[in-house]
Amino acid sequence: MNMLLNLSMLEPQEREMLRRGWGTFVAMGVLFALLGVAGLVFVGLATLVTVIFVGWFFAIAGFAGVAHAIVRKGWCGFVPDLLAGLVTGIAGVFIILHPAEGASVLTIVIGAMFLVGGIFRLGAGVAMKNPYAGWFIFHGVISLLLGLMILVEWPYTALWVIGTLVSIDLLMDGLRLVSFGLAVKSGAPVEPVAAPPA
Repeated sequence: MNMLLNLSMLEPQEREMLRRGWGTFVAMGVLFALLGVAGLVFVGLATLVTVIFVGWFFAIAGFAGVAHAIVRKGWCGFVPDLLAGLVTGIAGVFIILHPAEGASVLTIVIGAMFLVGGIFRLGAGVAMKNPYAGWFIFHGVISLLLGLMILVEWPYTALWVIGTLVSIDLLMDGLRLVSFGLAVKSGAPVEPVAAPPA
């Protein structure tokens, strides 16, 4: 996995700082990986939890938007803000009350998100200076393939595809963080740069 990493582009002080905090990368990576594995084992539950979470997110955001519109009702954007909040809130309540139907709709949204995320990761891996650019490219390819799969299989696999894809994405992020943390831990300590003589 270290072949996907390139730590040589980091400044010496940056490498040393990361080496001292390598455990946070590994701990976060292990958490993400465990959540990903659990989601793959209990894929139906992962789908249900994801859909209900998104539903609550929409409901809270929508009704907060309604409240904000009412508080600021003296301006010309009141009606659009109110309508946007109502639509978002009602969509969230619908998803919470009907998670299977919500999963079918969210399948398309998540598929599109994987496609966009894959394109972004590929672009970031190729264009940006990043110590784990190889991981970004690899993750981008996986995300693109998953996005295509979820859209092609819709709507028949909506009840398990969401949980599977989200779990695989968590697992990939977890492996990336663990490998990066272990790589910076195993790097030799960087001596502080001596100040030039006055």
